[in-house]
Order: sequence, then structure tokens, then C-alpha cells
Amino acid sequence: MIKDGGFYGFPYRALVPKRIDGLLAAGRCVTSTWEAHMSTRNTVSCMAQGQAAGTAAALCAAEENIPRSLNVKILQETLKQQGVILE
Repeated sequence: MIKDGGFYGFPYRALVPKRIDGLLAAGRCVTSTWEAHMSTRNTVSCMAQGQAAGTAAALCAAEENIPRSLNVKILQETLKQQGVILE
């Protein structure tokens, strides 16, 4: 439980399956511990994951790259340009 208005980040690597290239997994199928999964499966979190996954997919398509090789800094900057608050 996060107290006093705290927050947590969601790492991009949680969207990238370990053994499958070219795939991103967002929403309830994301990788997390049992405790973390209790808060990552809510609607708002799933929407944010979907936006990050969709943006990552678009960047990968533009760069002819796979998600595992995507430069996360570029993804973060693109999400900030879209108005996403990362911090």
C-alpha cells in the first residue's frame, strides 16, 4: 500500500515478454508480483500501459526495431510530449 499520496513507476520491461520478440503485453497480462498486480490491473493503470505499449509499437515500427531493443529514453520523451506524467 502506498501512503501519503505516494506513487510508483511502471518499468517498460514489464511490458516486454522474456521469450517472445515483437510483442508487448499490457493490462492484466503484464508481468508483476502478486502484490503489485493488485494495483496494476485497474482501469487507469491499464489505460496508461496501453498508451505506453501503443506508443512503443509505433516507435518500433518507425525504426524497424523490436520492442526489446527500443530506446526507453525516446519512449519516455514521446510519452511526455503526449502529456503523460512519468514522475
